[in-house]
Amino acid sequence: MQITGKKAIEVFVESVNFIVISYALSSMAMSFRTHWLYILFFASNVWLCGRYCEVVYRTVKNKWATGALFAACFAIFCALVYFVGYIDGEITPFSA
Repeated sequence: MQITGKKAIEVFVESVNFIVISYALSSMAMSFRTHWLYILFFASNVWLCGRYCEVVYRTVKNKWATGALFAACFAIFCALVYFVGYIDGEITPFSA
């Protein structure tokens, strides 16, 4: 399996995007944990996981590498949530 510089950058950018967007969606899901909107953010996070794996697989064309990258990014995401916590704030309308 030969990975060029362009492919490595693409996978790196996708991985950073996955971690950041997953963290934001998880924070929103936790903020709405008692509201029906929780389902929307949780489903979006599940869709994001599938999309990330699909894009990485299309780039590297290796199931094992895709799984390893997903596991590494998920571990980084878990560490981020564990050490930083999730963003919990008050909803403020734009008119305020």
